[in-house]
Amino acid sequence: MKIDIDTKESISKKIIRNTGYNIIGRFWGILVTLVLIPYIIRHIGIERFGIWAIIGVITGYFGLLDFGIGTSFVKYIAEYYTKKDYEKINLVVNTGFVFYSIFAIFIITLAFFIINPLLTLFKIPAHLYNEALFVFLLGIILFGISNALSPFGAIQGGLQRMDITNKVILALSIPSIAGTIFFLEKGYGLPGLMVNTAIFFVIGSIISIIMAFKILPELRFNPLLFSRAIFRRLFGFGYKMQVSAIAGMLHFQIDKFILAYFLNLGFVTYYSIAAQLASKIKELSLLLISAIFPAASELDAMNDKETLYKLYFRSMKYVILIGLPMSVVAVLLAKPFIILWLGKGYEKSVLTLQILIVSYFFNMITGPGFFILNGLGKPQYGMRSSILATLLKLTLSILLVIKIGYFGVVIGTAVSMIIAAIYFIFAAHKVMNISVWEFNGKILPKPLMACVVALLVVYILIKQAEQMRWLGFIGAGFLYFVIFSVVISIVNYLDDFDKTLISKYSPIHYRSSIRKCNG
Repeated sequence: MKIDIDTKESISKKIIRNTGYNIIGRFWGILVTLVLIPYIIRHIGIERFGIWAIIGVITGYFGLLDFGIGTSFVKYIAEYYTKKDYEKINLVVNTGFVFYSIFAIFIITLAFFIINPLLTLFKIPAHLYNEALFVFLLGIILFGISNALSPFGAIQGGLQRMDITNKVILALSIPSIAGTIFFLEKGYGLPGLMVNTAIFFVIGSIISIIMAFKILPELRFNPLLFSRAIFRRLFGFGYKMQVSAIAGMLHFQIDKFILAYFLNLGFVTYYSIAAQLASKIKELSLLLISAIFPAASELDAMNDKETLYKLYFRSMKYVILIGLPMSVVAVLLAKPFIILWLGKGYEKSVLTLQILIVSYFFNMITGPGFFILNGLGKPQYGMRSSILATLLKLTLSILLVIKIGYFGVVIGTAVSMIIAAIYFIFAAHKVMNISVWEFNGKILPKPLMACVVALLVVYILIKQAEQMRWLGFIGAGFLYFVIFSVVISIVNYLDDFDKTLISKYSPIHYRSSIRKCNG
């Protein structure tokens, strides 16, 4: 099917608009996280922060019982919206609402029966037991309601209106931060944090529902529109995504359980700090491709394979351009950053971050292929990669934590992530009939060379400093990226298309571009 120029231009504008807003929203979210983590730790202590991390993981695991239905919403809403099939969009939304409402009742009931054994399993101290119990139960209730309302939130993703999603997040973040400070200063601790979360969850959900009806006037809420045929289609796509999600969650979160069980909650905090930082770097690097999943679904509905493959090449190129230098500088500046951020006593977090960031980079470069294949309705490759990573991690982490302690979990995580990423990249390239070696030969050597040059210069300079302050840290990071950018420019990594894109959608012109897109 041949796609006209105006349609391709429209898709490009939607990707760029959504990417721009995703970058703004995510940067703000990361900034808030960096500010709040040390503040929260100072007010509730290392043990309670470890509980907060574990409770979040346990709550997330309940979402693994839903057969992956929720992961299908954005794909099929985007596909049906491309075809202007509003009837099926309504079937998707109402089918999802009915299913998740029943599911919410199930998981909330289940939570009351298994909470005590779970908290005992993870050795929650007796004096913190009641706090953990309250936080867990309220978290599960919020989680169940959130799932039931998720089809309405998926409207924004399916219609590629992430600008709305991020505007709401930004608008609610300031009062949410104020609420966090209020509850902690008043001494409400962990329960206060969860109550604050509940308040802003309710507000955000109401806004999300209102916006869904505003941007899609054809939307109708009627639980009687539940469709078995639509449910089977959602399930057929979703269960593969869910297996991947189960394996992924086990892979990224089971380390906290292993540390809590074999060691203690303090080690969970050291690990969580490093893992969160590595995760944020990964998120930042994937921001440039965060809008391509619904776009890939739209292109798949148009059967435009050529544009899809071009989208993959550009996506991978930009992920390497952003992710590689960020990963290298994170390894270089991990120690001064954590000391400046949290103070001394977190040396384990420094080495943990340096090890994890390497494996997170490998995971990061699977992002473009993951989004593209999911958009093509082929999530099984991501599923297999996640299963491989999880099995390797469970085996290696448990064996190594027994042998060498804390860093055994870190090494087990890193090795398993790298092996699974390599498997996925080869599998994805085989599906798209692209040579791995030729492809990577075009996009990897020049950024790698630029990173090495920048690394050597900055490393020599910071070795001369006995103790780094914030000003020196910022200066070192700035110098690193300046040198990297200069080398990238000299070696002509960016072609004419890239330069035109940057010129057209740079911050100077971005506001006018957004106005045109919205128009």
